[in-house]
Amino acid sequence: MSVSATDYIGMWYQARAKLGVDDRIDFMFVDPESGKRRSVILRHRDYDGVAGILVSARRMGMTPPQVPFGKPRPAPPFWKRWQADPVAGAAATPSWRTSEMASESSPEPQIQWLSKAQTSELYRAAQSCNVSLNSLLLLSLHRAVCTILMDRMQSGSWCFPVNMRNAVTVPREEMNLSSAFYLSVAPEDQPADIDNAIRANLKANVHWRYWHLARIGRVIGQSGVDWLCARMLNGKAHCGSFSSLGEWQMDFASAGMAADTVFGCCGPGSPNHPVANGVMVVNGRLSLALRLHPSLGADEVRAKRCLEQWINGLLEWI
Repeated sequence: MSVSATDYIGMWYQARAKLGVDDRIDFMFVDPESGKRRSVILRHRDYDGVAGILVSARRMGMTPPQVPFGKPRPAPPFWKRWQADPVAGAAATPSWRTSEMASESSPEPQIQWLSKAQTSELYRAAQSCNVSLNSLLLLSLHRAVCTILMDRMQSGSWCFPVNMRNAVTVPREEMNLSSAFYLSVAPEDQPADIDNAIRANLKANVHWRYWHLARIGRVIGQSGVDWLCARMLNGKAHCGSFSSLGEWQMDFASAGMAADTVFGCCGPGSPNHPVANGVMVVNGRLSLALRLHPSLGADEVRAKRCLEQWINGLLEWI
């Protein structure tokens, strides 16, 4: 399937920006010895996570990394892109534990990482459960969010982005080429529950439905997207977007950085997707980044606690 060079997905982030919703993505290079961070800040209206990785690497003077495409996924027949959701049941509205006034700007994202040995052990744990690493990551994230940010342990809805680069003809690499679907996650779920839900949504081509809907700007233009976005921001509340960017090999030394530099990225979130995060494995090491949208009224201490809780939950699987 071919795709226009116009970034129709980016129109939504342009519309959000007009409504005062930040669309910055932080791409962070951290020296593990000193903890010193260097960041490249990009706008989501211009790039998704994968595109941003390529741009940030180039701006830092690095040898461009290879994009981890995964196996090709041929486009399904058009009628198969409009099937019913395969997983029944809706998540409860998040009961956020808010205690402070919301600020205007997005706070700096928090970032931590596992060692290569811990990352390998986590992969083995996922394999022993016969699930993907993403299933462990999302379940542990949801439990951490419930524990630190909510009034009670409850189910919640998460946006699950899907990279479309191995399914559509790419007009240019550096743009928004992601779709998504939504998953309901409960604290009592097991990794297999998450894994089965991910696989069911992919098999039912739910991401293809969202791909077409998100590109409605082809028909209604930016003004139409602006109108829709203003109404959707006041719609259903979700926990956030679970942004998993896959496995990468990156040559940090080519830009004069330490060979064991930690790299991570994190989007801005929004009032109805307030928990922004980014996970990726770079040179065999898992990095986790997290940012809480100002609408939660959560300070830096709670953001750090949430990230620590997420990591501790992951380490329990090892």
